[in-house]
Amino acid sequence: MPYASTDQLKAVIPAQDLALLTDFDGAATASDARLEQALDDASSEINTYIAKVVKLPIANPPHILTVICRDLAMHRLYINLGHDTEVYDRLRKDAIAMLRSIARGETAIGDDGDGDSTLTSPGVAMTDGPARLFTRDSLKGF
Repeated sequence: MPYASTDQLKAVIPAQDLALLTDFDGAATASDARLEQALDDASSEINTYIAKVVKLPIANPPHILTVICRDLAMHRLYINLGHDTEVYDRLRKDAIAMLRSIARGETAIGDDGDGDSTLTSPGVAMTDGPARLFTRDSLKGF
């Protein structure tokens, strides 16, 4: 199941671009099937990054995954059009950077504040190592 819906994707693509991006048959209307395919592809790509840090499938995905999914899908659609894709290349680069950050554990995937938050550690640093070479007693007289 994709992290974003076709309606959510349509909301961020200008109306005049929708038919250009998805209509390869000359019907002059947007193809929801092509939008869904782009969203499915984007969701699969997202899953390859986050699979090690979350259990898939995510029942109620956080909003950030919807945003990333839309950005990746837009990039896929615009790259096929052959127009200047500098803006969409930047969207993709930022989305992939966020996914890599999530995969490394540097960024939380987020729960939008709806659920209980659980600490991943009790907040106490535990250290273990060899005995100290220099202590207050061994340095007396210096």
